[in-house]
Amino acid sequence: MNARTFLFLQGPASPFLRLLAEALEARGQTVRRINFSMGDAVFWWPKQGDWFRNRRGAWREHLASYVKTHSVTDLVMLGDGRPVHAVAAELGIDTGLRVHILEHGYLRPDWLTIEPDGMSAHSRFPRDPDAISTLAGDTAKVDTGRLFRSSFLTYALSDLAYHIPNVALGWLVHRHYRTHGPVHPVVEYAGWIGKALTMRARQAKARTAIAGWSAASPEKRYLFPLQLPGDYQILQHAPGGDLFSIVDAVIQSFARHAAPDACLLFKVHPLDNGLSRWPQRIKATSERCRVGGRVFLADGGDTDRLIDLSAGVVVVNSTVGLTAIAAAKPVIALGAAIYDVPGLSFQGSLEQFWKGAVGPDMALFDTFNRALAATTQVRGGFIGREALRVGVNNVAERLMEDSDRLDISLRRPRDQKSFRHERELFNLD
Repeated sequence: MNARTFLFLQGPASPFLRLLAEALEARGQTVRRINFSMGDAVFWWPKQGDWFRNRRGAWREHLASYVKTHSVTDLVMLGDGRPVHAVAAELGIDTGLRVHILEHGYLRPDWLTIEPDGMSAHSRFPRDPDAISTLAGDTAKVDTGRLFRSSFLTYALSDLAYHIPNVALGWLVHRHYRTHGPVHPVVEYAGWIGKALTMRARQAKARTAIAGWSAASPEKRYLFPLQLPGDYQILQHAPGGDLFSIVDAVIQSFARHAAPDACLLFKVHPLDNGLSRWPQRIKATSERCRVGGRVFLADGGDTDRLIDLSAGVVVVNSTVGLTAIAAAKPVIALGAAIYDVPGLSFQGSLEQFWKGAVGPDMALFDTFNRALAATTQVRGGFIGREALRVGVNNVAERLMEDSDRLDISLRRPRDQKSFRHERELFNLD
């Protein structure tokens, strides 16, 4: 087995990357790490890492020199959307390195993604049903059952352990570092405190909204599970890169083309910090479009149950789209989504979706899941002892493979993105 040098960049707010490094080192590989913030160093401790403390504009040159000096063969990072990761993925591809992107799994729950080059619009995973069938081969049916216990408290404490050192000591250790999130962590936490203080009121409003939406005929209920506005799946892989504009456009389309007795429910993302002002935004747009009595917003509720109650689901590129397809519901993906495949998601316009969407081919969905599991998915998680143990071992085994599981000929240019619904959503000439 050839010895390789893996360079780790930023990872999840958990010890996952440190444990993964130890697993690779136990297999005879060299692992190096570049820290950008105190939070990175906290979860890498007690291992030693190098630092990048300069401005972002100097990052590409620094990385190119580092890769050459240390004979790096592989880059490993969480997602390819953060500014430093986007530059690293581009440089890695340009210079012939193997680029490995980690993320939460496309399959849920308790799966992880390990994908070459990038995700969504950057993914090598094919969008052709025949090619997907070839990848699936005769592999076994995918088990999507839960394996590990999850805890929101553990997630929250890990997030605090990452951000508090950055806020407290960042000015001293890495004054040029800028968080990859859309707002400062202090602002983020203030939003969460506000949500906690209004929890009962929000839950009551959610129940009222869901009841109002449920009063519509089953074939006239549409669901739009919101993503996080600052998510890189929105910023880089959605029309306009602006969730607020997409939501406005969807409400306008619904007002023009949906049946006069149809209802649309927006569900707030469970990790939304409350700073997006969704109630005010959605109310203003729906009233302007004269559908205020038919557009609802729920900051709460069980997503699976809402999917079951819906006639169709509108998403940008959320993995909730896969959950809805698994429930045999028609799904339209407005952004770049790995499941935006003929036979899985609705391929017509949003106008046509409101007037009569066709559901997925469930045999193709089984094939799709098997192809995903065979190429980009492994069991495991970033939080929790057993989830970490299983995930680290599975990811290490995939990283040790001599070649990628997705054909390099399917590589998509990172600087070329097109969204087939963009013209309809924004009335572009």
